[in-house]
Amino acid sequence: MKRMIGDQAIVLILPECETMGSATSTLTVNQMAVTKFLLGLEYMEPHSSNVIAPQVLELLHLGVGFNTMSMLFRHGSPTDKAILSWAIEELDMDMEKLKQGWIVLHAKTFNSENKRSGVSIRRKSDNTIHVHWKGDAEMILPMCLEYYNNNGCKKLLDSDSRKQLENIIEGMAASGLRCIAFGHKNVLEGMDCKKIN
Repeated sequence: MKRMIGDQAIVLILPECETMGSATSTLTVNQMAVTKFLLGLEYMEPHSSNVIAPQVLELLHLGVGFNTMSMLFRHGSPTDKAILSWAIEELDMDMEKLKQGWIVLHAKTFNSENKRSGVSIRRKSDNTIHVHWKGDAEMILPMCLEYYNNNGCKKLLDSDSRKQLENIIEGMAASGLRCIAFGHKNVLEGMDCKKIN
């Protein structure tokens, strides 16, 4: 609020706000939107679902679809809503298909301490269990040992690539962007899904 006052951005006349808002859709539409998408170390263009390997696209659909409170509880944060809309519009995610093929076993809601949320799900066709995490990129990145590129190849998240991602995250944050990351793990039968990191 103080920064807005310093920037003289507080407007007392409503028509002025509409004029100001034409430059940034956030003021007129009052919605957040995904503006950049990084897969591994590569920036992806809008509507890029056709160049992402099918198994990676499925992981993105699952991570967004089941790990977004808007989907699970029919409400959610502006960030959740923006990510969910992006996945439906840009990545051709089909919510009904997801719900038909998977069962939610456990969901952990976002909290400000861990800055992440998680969900464990079971595929109906083969009973495999998957855990998906979503949260602040600086909290998810330390949990990861590998990353996928758009071709579906797993790459080792070595110190160089980790540093590269940390620099990208810092650059995005410095530009005023909120950086969200997704993590995934297959779970072995018999493991307690509630205790997986």
